[in-house]
Amino acid sequence: MPTALIVEDEPLLRAELADQLRGLWPELRIAGHAENGIDAVARIDALKPDIVFLDIQMPGLNGLEVARHIPESCQVVFVTAYAEHALAAFDAGASDYLVKPLTTTRLLRTIRRLKSRAVANPPPAVWEKLFERDTAPVYLKWIKASSGNTVRLVMVSEVLYFQSDEKYTRVVTEKGDALIRLPLKTLLEQLDPQQFAQIHRSAIVNLQAVDRIERNDPEGRGAGLEVILKGRAERLAVSEAFTRQFRQM
Repeated sequence: MPTALIVEDEPLLRAELADQLRGLWPELRIAGHAENGIDAVARIDALKPDIVFLDIQMPGLNGLEVARHIPESCQVVFVTAYAEHALAAFDAGASDYLVKPLTTTRLLRTIRRLKSRAVANPPPAVWEKLFERDTAPVYLKWIKASSGNTVRLVMVSEVLYFQSDEKYTRVVTEKGDALIRLPLKTLLEQLDPQQFAQIHRSAIVNLQAVDRIERNDPEGRGAGLEVILKGRAERLAVSEAFTRQFRQM
């Protein structure tokens, strides 16, 4: 019995698609749904569906960004209100697309296409085709971080700073701290350099969270800089090796 995940941020459209699928394809089991891109990535990883009905315009991560995290063995049907987006994805090799508002005739055609592809061969590497012309670097948008016995999905844009903590790296946000096992050096390579800067061998700061830079050396020889974050009490030391980027601040 094939399984499907519906990713749609509009509850009525999500319910409508689920109802139509149950009526037109009784053998298909709706394994779950997601309301945003971050939740979608987590549920795809947990549920491992055979098919994902994926909205393109969503909060957090959009459908195209979510698609990067979908395994090749999973068929994906883009759902969009914009035909030009859907056609571009279809031409790139996506299993199929649906344009809102949904129609029974079009959905039946999609179901037939999904069934035929499942019987034939596993779907091709759709996402490589979809993004093969995109030469812009891709930076981390979210990370999985542990807080006690809980695993949180944290948007990278919400991180105030990262700090090495023995075998782990602390992820500090306004909502609290969490831990990841990714080394700081490896993490830095995956962060947008326009947003994050290393200030110490053990710390990376979100530049958008910086309120000011202060000196704590009375002689003013360039050492002793400290980063003060917006609305935070802690002061983050800037080591001498990383002072150059802050000299003009």
